[in-house]
Amino acid sequence: MKIKTLVLLAAAAFLLPGAFAQTADEVINKHLEAMGGKDNISKVKTIKITASIEVAPNMKAPMTMVIVNNKAFRMDLQMQGMTMTQAVNGDSGWSIIPWSGKKDAERMNSEEIQDSKDQMDIAGALYNYKDKGHSVELLGKEDMEGTDVYKLKITKKSGDVEYDFIDASSYLKLKETNTHKYKDKEVTADVIYSDYRKVDGGILFPFSVEQREAGGSQGQPMNAEKVEVNVPVDENIFKMPPPAAPAPAEEKK
Repeated sequence: MKIKTLVLLAAAAFLLPGAFAQTADEVINKHLEAMGGKDNISKVKTIKITASIEVAPNMKAPMTMVIVNNKAFRMDLQMQGMTMTQAVNGDSGWSIIPWSGKKDAERMNSEEIQDSKDQMDIAGALYNYKDKGHSVELLGKEDMEGTDVYKLKITKKSGDVEYDFIDASSYLKLKETNTHKYKDKEVTADVIYSDYRKVDGGILFPFSVEQREAGGSQGQPMNAEKVEVNVPVDENIFKMPPPAAPAPAEEKK
């Protein structure tokens, strides 16, 4: 009788969902190790990305992005002979969008600033997630276009939700799905990561990042040409520029 009971208990344990499966923290630790290790990741204080965004077939827009970890962010995008700039420094941000007919910098709203703050976290939401006030749940394993992935649900301190899809073999992040509120509406988008390469500091960085509408098959790819780690950054680049001086009035003849 005792032997039969032990056999039944063992079988039940084997059939329980998640039995002997990896925990969320085990997946996260293997992911961080694959990215270069927590020690190397912790040493990254600044990063500069030189890239191009495919805005239309056969049309690329040069872009540079500078990030000071969890402190400041600036992106400059050149297109049609004009430059769009977005910058955030702490809790304030500004942007110049010349295609809207406005050449002077304007203040960002709180939602735009919060969205940029996520980009200021160089290490990503999974790194020291508990210290950041996030919670993570392992939802299980699934197939992503023929690749087995672990699906992690990250509920951020802000209330936004992010789903990370981690390759079950390489432990690199292949996809990220973000859901956040913007103007009282929930907005969901996918980000696809590929072409990982080792950069200075011994960390891996995705040189191809494609943003898509949630569930879409195609999006707007960004291809990095150069990624520089721990480069000196002039913090003046994050300051909001004053309005341009008005053109001098023509003298009456």
